[in-house]
Amino acid sequence: MYRCTQAAQSMEPIPHLKEEIKSLKAQSASLEIRVDSIVSLQLPNNMQQPRLYFDPGKMELLKESIKKHGVLEPILLRPRQDGKYEVISGERRWRCCQALGMTTIQAVVRPMSDATALEAALIAHLLSDEISLIEQTESILGLLSLRLGLSNEVIKTSLYKLNNSYIRGTEYVGEFDNQQVAVIGEILGEFGMKLASFVSNRLPLLNLSPPILESVKAGRLSPTNAVLVNRQPEEFHVPLISQAEGKTKGDVISLIKATVKSREPPLDKSSLNTPTQQPTEQTKEQPIKQSVDASLPIEGTLHGASIAKQIYGRIQRLKDQVSLLEKPEVRERLTQIDGLIEEIESFRQQS
Repeated sequence: MYRCTQAAQSMEPIPHLKEEIKSLKAQSASLEIRVDSIVSLQLPNNMQQPRLYFDPGKMELLKESIKKHGVLEPILLRPRQDGKYEVISGERRWRCCQALGMTTIQAVVRPMSDATALEAALIAHLLSDEISLIEQTESILGLLSLRLGLSNEVIKTSLYKLNNSYIRGTEYVGEFDNQQVAVIGEILGEFGMKLASFVSNRLPLLNLSPPILESVKAGRLSPTNAVLVNRQPEEFHVPLISQAEGKTKGDVISLIKATVKSREPPLDKSSLNTPTQQPTEQTKEQPIKQSVDASLPIEGTLHGASIAKQIYGRIQRLKDQVSLLEKPEVRERLTQIDGLIEEIESFRQQS
């Protein structure tokens, strides 16, 4: 692990790459490159490229702009041994030029290794005005993976643990060493983020179910509302997506309550007309036994489903105790619980 961090330190500094990519807008020493000699960035299978979502509507607007004004900013390419070029930055512009039948495009050509090309592509993606929060989160993880030498899944799980240790004020024990923790802070800081907000607000976006994920990428559902919908049983996802479009967070919370309530089984009224039975000694003991069972500590020998059921029951009993829930020390612990649940949800990606 230490060797991976050392290797990351020998790579080109991220601030330098950021400035170089930003300077493309004012780049005058660009070349005319044939559109048909350009291909998408080709990297080894163990390097995860930025996932680009090409919104059809926005692509049409970009094509119209290029028709009227041409390509105002050169794209960034790296040369290949076969005489072709790979796109590092500017794939949307290149694809639009292809669709318009243009023969050449303005480009800056820079020789780059696979690692530098991937890092430059990720940074260019993060600096794009068109990037979604999901794509931004994926690109940040890609940068962290490249610099730390760890897989995305290991990084996600370890970030939850690291953040929870900060919340609790306890010593962090996990995959990251001190140098790697510093690298994480530097990368997040470069793009105006902090660990707590990245873990709480961004990582949950990567656990969205496929229909919710597509709705966010298409702009039909805000990331905040998407996380709310995703926390509901899967059977509610599609109906909630169609109704939550364009609504505020408060509206979506009310919508979720109404939707879940409407699908609850109706009360069996026939049971109300049955004669009241006198409680036996056994039934008298049941409520007492249930309350005692609910107060028992969760044993490590219980199955996961049983543990989850006990936790859910305890939270249900707390939800109406408003004055208790408003205490700062209680809110702090609820935040810790939320972080732990997000950490558990991240394991779904590894199963």
